[in-house]
Amino acid sequence: MTKIRWGIVGAARVNERLMPAIIGSDLGNLIAIGSRRKGAAKECLLKHAPHLEDTVQTFDGLDQIVNHERIDAVYIPLANEEHVQIALKCIRAKKHVLIEKPMALKSSEVEMLFEESKRFNVKIMEGFMYAFHPQFDRIQNIIKSNILGEVNYAHSMFSFPIQPARYYRINRNMKKGGGALWDIGPYAIHTIRQCFKENPIKVYASAKLNEHGADISTTGMIDFGNNKRATFDISFECTRRSEFEAFGLFGRVKCPVVWQPEDKTAKVVYTTEGSGMKEEIVPQANHFVLEINHFNKIALNQLEQKLGMNDAIWNAKVLEGIEKSIISKDWVNLLNE
Repeated sequence: MTKIRWGIVGAARVNERLMPAIIGSDLGNLIAIGSRRKGAAKECLLKHAPHLEDTVQTFDGLDQIVNHERIDAVYIPLANEEHVQIALKCIRAKKHVLIEKPMALKSSEVEMLFEESKRFNVKIMEGFMYAFHPQFDRIQNIIKSNILGEVNYAHSMFSFPIQPARYYRINRNMKKGGGALWDIGPYAIHTIRQCFKENPIKVYASAKLNEHGADISTTGMIDFGNNKRATFDISFECTRRSEFEAFGLFGRVKCPVVWQPEDKTAKVVYTTEGSGMKEEIVPQANHFVLEINHFNKIALNQLEQKLGMNDAIWNAKVLEGIEKSIISKDWVNLLNE
């Protein structure tokens, strides 16, 4: 059986979830990890997969992963502003690339990455693991069934109280990838956008900025045209939240926990005029494993890609617009961007 051979650039905290997913995949093998911090790659491997110490290579650098002859695909969990440069290197080295959200800080960069991936005949995807959990498919099916009527409003809320160990996320301004906007904001915007058939036309946002120009909390509105709109709230100053809700003329559907733990069943709640409130239990699932399985299959040309170029470009376009609105304190027209 052909398997995708994986490399990881960076010893980020998220590796505790992605490494086991890659290792446990039927169609994937972990080959190597690289980090610029001396000894960090080795430490990461010993922490999350000590049984593979003798079979997985570790490097004090990233280029060893990019240029590794035995690696087919690379996972990139580096700082937001570093995604594009290393992704380009991987693409041009003919590696498939799974890029942790956000794929890039500019929609033009997202477009360029996809163009390069086509040129070098490799697959790239933005890492929204939640979209592979069966609860998300169930919500999409409810929306598409039209039992709610056409969705005309959606709302998302994502937050967690930031701890000192994570202050590196807010030590630079938004333009450089810092703050809640580029950390949890991609989830807030992505979940909202999945509720509508249309792309958004304009955005407005207000934020609390720290001394570095990074947003600690941001609240905003998105106009989808035709009296369809959405609101979102993201924060490093609120209790943990990861939820979104969509409303139509006849009902509403809610995802109470987007960041769903793999050892718990999920719950989808919906209400219609005819049926009243219903709660459906969705079986346990590991969305990281499902994401890796999906990427392995698209890299092997066995499956159509779920999250593609248009999706990634529009998510970046909305986030760009929010950043501009925070600075200008005015609505930003996305169709002119």
